[in-house]
Amino acid sequence: MNTEKNYFNLLIALTNDESFSKHLASELLESDTNPSDFFNKHQEEYFSNRGISVPGNKEQTVCYLLDKLDEKDFLYELDWKADSDELNYALKLLSKGKIETDLFSEEDAEDADGMFELIFDAEERLEEYDFAIVQFPLDSDSNPIALVPLERGEEIQTMIDELFDAE
Repeated sequence: MNTEKNYFNLLIALTNDESFSKHLASELLESDTNPSDFFNKHQEEYFSNRGISVPGNKEQTVCYLLDKLDEKDFLYELDWKADSDELNYALKLLSKGKIETDLFSEEDAEDADGMFELIFDAEERLEEYDFAIVQFPLDSDSNPIALVPLERGEEIQTMIDELFDAE
C-alpha cells in the first residue's frame, strides 16, 4: 500500500523541494484513499484533458503527479512522435541549465526506432552530465521523463515502479 512517506520519498528525490513534496505527497495519498472526492475536486483542471472520466481510474494518481511535476518543470512528457528537437529541449529544461548543447541530431532521430529508442540512447549520453532518466508508467502515447542524479537513477526508477505498479 502506498503511504504518504513513500510518495514524499519519491518526490523529494525528484525535486529536492521539501515543501512541494510534502504537499503533493498528501494530495497523492488523498487520491488513493478517497478517489471520488479527489476526482471531483480536480476533474475539470487535471483529469478531463487526459480522458479520465470516472473516479478511481487506475491512472488517476499518476496523472495528477505527472501534471503537478510538469507544472514545476520537474518532468516532461514527450509524445511518441516527438522529434530530436523536442527531446533536446526537454533535456535542457529538466537539467536546469546544466545541459546547454543538443545531445541529438535529426539524423539520430531518423536512425532511431521512435522516441522510446531515443530515450534509451539518452541514458548513455546523459552519464557525462551525471544524470539518469527515469520514466513513469502511463498507458498513453506519451513518454513522461524526469532527470535525476546518475547515482540515484536505479533507486528512483524502482521507487516509481513500485509506487505505480509498473510492469
